[in-house]
Amino acid sequence: MENRRAMMKIAGAGLATAGSVRAAAKVEKSEDSYASATTIKGDRKLERVQIKMKPPLFCPYHSLSSAAEKGGGGHYYISTPFEHNPFTINASGMSGSPVIMDSVGQFVGFMTTFGFEQSTFAFDGKQTLTVSVPEGQEIFVEKGGDAAWKKYNSLMMQRLNFQPLEDYPAFWSDVEYCTWVEQKVQSKVRRGHFKLLSHDFVKAYIDKLIEFDYPKGKLTLDHGWSVFPDGTLESGFGSWEPDPKTFPDFEKTMRMISEAGFTPGLWIGFPKVHHNSIIGKRYPEILGNWSAGRAVKPNAERWLNPKADIFSYALEVIGRYQKMGVKKFKIDMSYNTKSDMLHIHKALYRAAKLIDPELEMEFHVPDIFFAPFADVNRTNDIWMNPKYDWPGRVKSHYTVTYKSAPGRAINLDHIGGNDTGAQALTEANYLKHLAMYKGKTGYPLVSVLPHHISQKCVDATGEYLWNYDQGERRIVSDFFEA
Repeated sequence: MENRRAMMKIAGAGLATAGSVRAAAKVEKSEDSYASATTIKGDRKLERVQIKMKPPLFCPYHSLSSAAEKGGGGHYYISTPFEHNPFTINASGMSGSPVIMDSVGQFVGFMTTFGFEQSTFAFDGKQTLTVSVPEGQEIFVEKGGDAAWKKYNSLMMQRLNFQPLEDYPAFWSDVEYCTWVEQKVQSKVRRGHFKLLSHDFVKAYIDKLIEFDYPKGKLTLDHGWSVFPDGTLESGFGSWEPDPKTFPDFEKTMRMISEAGFTPGLWIGFPKVHHNSIIGKRYPEILGNWSAGRAVKPNAERWLNPKADIFSYALEVIGRYQKMGVKKFKIDMSYNTKSDMLHIHKALYRAAKLIDPELEMEFHVPDIFFAPFADVNRTNDIWMNPKYDWPGRVKSHYTVTYKSAPGRAINLDHIGGNDTGAQALTEANYLKHLAMYKGKTGYPLVSVLPHHISQKCVDATGEYLWNYDQGERRIVSDFFEA
């Protein structure tokens, strides 16, 4: 205890309440030489702090864009040797906070983005996690499982200066409908769903919701509403203008949605851009890196340059559709280097809130450092193919979203999943997926219209939606200390 009190004094004011340590001066260690202090701070040189951890290690940041990820949540749980930088890893489909928790509740998490380039986790595949802590970086280390993670979240919410959502517009907690999987189920040719969305498609979708007597809520138009300047889907990234052939009067479509009792929403793959897109041609500085770690095709889309004027670009895009009546934006394609995505999210979110603080901004990167710049995170794509452990993916995506973005709302994404194949979109799978969301924090989202499956699915969906609509409507993650 004398040693620990001395260590607290070394830490200095401002961090002492967390139990802090300047690693270069003194790092409290257990008898077997592993670090045990609550907070360790790098000072002047790169510290390598060893922490005893029992595999498998839960790494919520470790998302993958591969078939392995579709197969369940196993990629988040690692027992083999690895070295990761959780700040520069690709965000991919569902990348959470830069933290690790082992099988017996030992928890460690980075506490600042400063020095992120050298902030790494390295596991030897046995029992030793080595954390690289560069000058200015700090780590939180504590046993206690979820209790330790909640403590970390509360401390980080203070440090990042954000509060849990409390006083938000009523429509944020409404159920949501999204056209995406309905586009896919109606498509008869490969990639045809990108060309199906139109004013008449939206009208027919609304008519079905009214026929089913489902509660009114948000209605989001997904990928396929905008132009593709050179005829390729890739050129649509950065071309956020309605296709005049399918939406001759986009504002009229938004009015139709509102007059039917729904709140207009719009999908935008904002972080991606193509050299033949409208913005790419007009402002080449906006063109950033290609996909990290992959071969680049000649016509491949890129990501926004995080050093470019993202804020002005966001003001232009979000402002245009806010004037037309759009109140919710579903932001997609934050799949590249997380440290770049963070800059893009910040600029986009700040622009949106300057335009209208009541706009609902939804993302898919539930990371504690991204949380101040999001209103909602979605649990993201599920493929209910029998060759995948899709229930495992449902659980892992929910866990990552709920625990990594405290104080932010959750979208329980796509009842019925993304896969419209005959083996995936079955009555049994649909109802099982729906049941997994019952009682969870978050608002429901329907995409595929369930009459394609069975009347039983239509009825079960209606019961679920109305129970939610008339119930507590708990949508905000409470995974932090009260």
